[in-house]
Amino acid sequence: MTRTIAAFALCLLASALVLPAAAQVISVTPTTIDLGVMQQMEEKTTEVTVTNNGAARLVIGEVRTDCGCTVPTLAKKELGPGESTVIEINFNSKKFHGKIVKMVHIISNDPRNQTVDVMLNVNVKTRLLVDPASQRVGFTRGVATEDRTKVVTFTAMEDDQLEIKCDQTRKRQFNVKVTNGVDGNPRVSTLELTLPQGAEPGRKRDSAQVHTNIEGYEKLSIDVRGWVVSSLGYQPAELKFRYKKEFNASIRFSPEVPDLKFKITGAECDLPEIQLVIDETKPNLETLLEVKGTPISNDDPRAIAKRGRVNGTITVFTDLDEQPEVKIPVSYMVRM
Repeated sequence: MTRTIAAFALCLLASALVLPAAAQVISVTPTTIDLGVMQQMEEKTTEVTVTNNGAARLVIGEVRTDCGCTVPTLAKKELGPGESTVIEINFNSKKFHGKIVKMVHIISNDPRNQTVDVMLNVNVKTRLLVDPASQRVGFTRGVATEDRTKVVTFTAMEDDQLEIKCDQTRKRQFNVKVTNGVDGNPRVSTLELTLPQGAEPGRKRDSAQVHTNIEGYEKLSIDVRGWVVSSLGYQPAELKFRYKKEFNASIRFSPEVPDLKFKITGAECDLPEIQLVIDETKPNLETLLEVKGTPISNDDPRAIAKRGRVNGTITVFTDLDEQPEVKIPVSYMVRM
């Protein structure tokens, strides 16, 4: 009996030793790559070798990275026993600065090692350091009750003196101020971008062209964005009904600033087929403007003149001195 149990145990052990050899086994060389020193906006290409050390077919299902700056290219997805392939990896240093680590994840059908990580190390240098590195400035959504300013800082990393110039943003939606030699340091300059008080409501998309004396960085574009809302906000900002048999919508008015007291005193539309009803659902918190009506027929002169595209404006009147009226575009389409 004892011999039988021992023989059975030996069989199980032998099976356990044989099963892994029958499976696909991934091997990746190297798993750590040092790209050395790179300049900003420089590209380098390296590669790793993937080998199937098992007895079954290895399938590489995906090669994934954690950043768009790293792009892998797989030469072959399926490998038979003993076969190898190469994954080419292209790295773009973009606007990075300092020591950077990026990962490449190789995912296969190896039952014991489904994901193999390859680590890229690089030290990115630059002659001109820009903060923020993205060269993008954003102002949060709000009312333009006061000036709001963001600062972009430029630092010369190798040159002894830095000088930047910028007179205005391209669309003049933001004010600019340049300061060279910040705090007596000739290598540091700042660009102040200001969203001015009283700016018109709406989304702001602009750019500031900055000229510098640093070789390779003679011209930089700083992207600037913001969103100014009125003291009294409303949604939607535009009504489009397209092909509708009846109009049925509502516009919600609510304060964008604390403790704002308001009242919708009236509303009118230059399209007679549209009727408006004011519903003060929550005084000083919410008012709904109900929009109803029936589109004109396709033989109506207005429909014919506009080829079925009818446009108009809803004008809403308030008791606010700073915002006495709100104009909301409205449009619909008639099948001709």
